[in-house]
Amino acid sequence: MKVMTLKRWGDLKKGQKWVLVGSVIVALLVLYAFWQLIFGDEPLSQPTHESMPVQVQPEGQSIYFSAEVVKPLPQGGDYFVNYRLQREASRQEAKTMLAPLLDSNVVKTREEAQEKWLQLSHKIQKEEEIENLLKISGIKDAIADLGNNEVAVIVYAPNLEGTEIKVIQDIVFRVTNTSKEQVRIAYRY
Repeated sequence: MKVMTLKRWGDLKKGQKWVLVGSVIVALLVLYAFWQLIFGDEPLSQPTHESMPVQVQPEGQSIYFSAEVVKPLPQGGDYFVNYRLQREASRQEAKTMLAPLLDSNVVKTREEAQEKWLQLSHKIQKEEEIENLLKISGIKDAIADLGNNEVAVIVYAPNLEGTEIKVIQDIVFRVTNTSKEQVRIAYRY
């Protein structure tokens, strides 16, 4: 039987490095499967329900809200973390699809890809700016999503006061120059 002694990474042969890396990956997968087996089937404590729109209307302003069905997804701050991870993955996917078009020999295709890339970059910049300004204003966490005709903002809070709604609207207006009627505000706790 051959015994392998511990060596420095640089002293290992290429095949030994692959075996070591593979062993670590397999061990992590086994741990993940074990973790899912034990803790993966626990139901979330929050039941499925429809979220209620905010009822406060600041000084003569009309605010439009739409109800959304909230599935038993991660609660609290986990929702915001998972949303950001999914958003980043979809952005990377869009960039991956645009990348070959940016190198196209067809001028029109290349220009359209450049325009789409620029639009995506502006959208990312504005969403991050809104989220950062909301955090600076005292909101614990927030997600901004710029659509074609509206801006959706979800904040981490048990409820929202009229002054908080006004602050959110002002920040979104300052960054995007959209009307207050085009801003959808929701909260999630």
